[in-house]
Amino acid sequence: MNEALQMLRHSKATQDLVRFWLNLPRPEGQVCPKRSDFSSAQINGALPEVFLSEWYSEDVLAIVQAGTVLDRLLGLDITGHNIFDILPEELKEPERIYYRALRDQPCAGLITRSANNLRGKPFVYRTIQLPLLDPFGKVHYFVGTGAALEGKQLEQEFGQTNFKSIRLLERRFFDIGAGVPGDDKLGETILDFQPHR
Repeated sequence: MNEALQMLRHSKATQDLVRFWLNLPRPEGQVCPKRSDFSSAQINGALPEVFLSEWYSEDVLAIVQAGTVLDRLLGLDITGHNIFDILPEELKEPERIYYRALRDQPCAGLITRSANNLRGKPFVYRTIQLPLLDPFGKVHYFVGTGAALEGKQLEQEFGQTNFKSIRLLERRFFDIGAGVPGDDKLGETILDFQPHR
């Protein structure tokens, strides 16, 4: 079940975070850990790539903590910002659907997208999201990593290295014990590329 998560190797920080998250205690009957049991200080070497977000509503997913890698890539300190306000218009609804799916059927996820940073420079960025529970046992937080993909890795996975348009390139869900969302919960979101396997 968690083997696929452990195989994510796009960055060392991702490997460290996944390992740490998998080893956190779970409340009885739950498939993910509580936010109160997670401390980013315990994964110190991964901090530049780690972010923590909090779901307030369908329209607000606030960034509680953002690593410097993400800030540098976007050209903005995004701590305290709403993810849905930062995203290009084309990606807002696919991201809402994605995070809703992660919450409704607790699972982990990965998304890869191409976009332009706030200086207009194109980039391809991959994030993972691991759910965390609030005191009432509901998924209310996500911890994850984010890293830019470049050169050979883009060529191997997507068959090209030059992405000039805003696109959702890849979306994956990982079963952590409650299954993964079916197509009926994901709407009509079309991925522009199918990653090479």
